[in-house]
Amino acid sequence: MSPMLQLLILAGIALFLIFKLRGILGTRTGFEQRPPVHPSVTIDQSSKVVPDDEEEIDEEIAKLVGSNTECAKTLGNMKAYERNFSVQEFVEGAGKAYEWILTSFGEGKIDDLKPFLSLEVFNSFKEGVDQRDPDNMVKVQFVRTSGKHIKDAKFEPASGRGEITVEFSSELISYVEDPKGNIVEGDKSNPVHQNDEWTFSRIMGKNDPNWILVATG
Repeated sequence: MSPMLQLLILAGIALFLIFKLRGILGTRTGFEQRPPVHPSVTIDQSSKVVPDDEEEIDEEIAKLVGSNTECAKTLGNMKAYERNFSVQEFVEGAGKAYEWILTSFGEGKIDDLKPFLSLEVFNSFKEGVDQRDPDNMVKVQFVRTSGKHIKDAKFEPASGRGEITVEFSSELISYVEDPKGNIVEGDKSNPVHQNDEWTFSRIMGKNDPNWILVATG
């Protein structure tokens, strides 16, 4: 189990948000805020060994994506390249990040998301927020995430770049209130079912453990 890390948030963000982020992204799953890089920290180069395709897929991967799939082989290569990478912890962290990112986007807190999004995704989210009526208020509440499954994985050993696509199924309540508190869009009583596919990317083996959201669908 990876150690707990304190999130380092940009100066000026309120303390309650720090606690919220720590609760969502507190374990070292790769979704933490970027920690400072210390020159004395080195990467174990011996861990960067990509196994042959015939190497047995470990139990953790087999439970998540099966044992005789290309996705399983790719995840196995990632784990061989970075020994402390846990696929299960990644999935759990991705689920919590999914809830937090959607909630923050719904509430228009786009700047809070910037460290966790690619430039393309950030600009797309920002455009969506900017097009809203500034006098109205969007309310988003997660009921539950009913499913989160790895759908695809890609890995380039030469660069160390890995990508994992996760399919999410969720239920959430989303509605818009005007300045008088009247609901002008959505429903505050009936949850809406939503399916999404999100792709996260990271350079494996680096001191920075953060996975960045690079595509949504």
